[in-house]
Amino acid sequence: MLKSMMAAVINQWGSAETFEIVQRPIPELEADDVLVKVAYAGVNPADWKMRAGYLESALPNGAFPLVLGLDASGIVVATGENVVEFSEGDRVVSGTNQFTAGKPGSYAQYLVVNKKRVALVPPEMTLESAATIPVAGITAWQALFAADKGALEKGENRKILINGASGGVGSFAVQLAKWAGADVATTCSGANLEYVRSLGADFPIDYKTQNISDEIAKWAPNGVDLIVDAISAGSLTDPVALLKQGGKLVSIATLTDDGDIEASIAEAKERGAAKILAYVDDSRFGEELQKLVDIVDAGGMRLPPTEPFELNDVARAHEKLEGGHVRGKLVLRVSAEPH
Repeated sequence: MLKSMMAAVINQWGSAETFEIVQRPIPELEADDVLVKVAYAGVNPADWKMRAGYLESALPNGAFPLVLGLDASGIVVATGENVVEFSEGDRVVSGTNQFTAGKPGSYAQYLVVNKKRVALVPPEMTLESAATIPVAGITAWQALFAADKGALEKGENRKILINGASGGVGSFAVQLAKWAGADVATTCSGANLEYVRSLGADFPIDYKTQNISDEIAKWAPNGVDLIVDAISAGSLTDPVALLKQGGKLVSIATLTDDGDIEASIAEAKERGAAKILAYVDDSRFGEELQKLVDIVDAGGMRLPPTEPFELNDVARAHEKLEGGHVRGKLVLRVSAEPH
């Protein structure tokens, strides 16, 4: 069995230029693990923030050399002794959070991941598209539907604003909210208005040329039921003012610009609303990931457009993502997708 793999690593916190392509050992499989030959690795905002050192305190001492990457799609090549859900040759998608245990992420030829973080990919779905789902999809799913976040139930006629609708999380959130039967307003730049409209947005707003508060007042005179803010603190001037009484603001944690969280939560409560800072809950990761794959497979949602970069071009992918305003998702092509 192979013992080593090519991987993109960092040996210090810093800019995208800190990446190096090197040989690294493939971690040993534990009883509940799956070994995946990575076809594509998703590139997420959390990746560049981690590379820049924003999660330094959460990682073990001596973490370097560190292999980043949270999303992966590929082919199962081996399974641990307790794994019966997946077999060699299965096409899968997965998300990993093993950095705190010192294990490598998905920017590598092979990924060892717990079976509870893996989902099967149907034949009609490309592995390139599948790699876009885990972090962005589950972040959007939980922001909308988790009981401690948006608590949206399918069939409810609610008005929802998605702030930052053309990015990875926003693209999923728009479609999932429509899948659930909600009316959806969105914010994005003028260049992305048609894109978010194609996702199903009922009321796209160009934040550069239109006043968001005025537009929402026309669309929802009593305020919206729920805001999912996929950008950062301060991107909406006064989001609570856009909510109806009892409404919720679910703000996706950014690691870099979440503002004074306690003060903003207290202020929202005083004004008859709720602000929730949303982190991904890993407890049902694989189950929720399979649900998202199944929704796509059934035609209930389409996956965002991808822009692929080769693994050895990871620095350029990070620079592009860090610059902001990416439509859809960036992915790293790690190995050829089998046909």
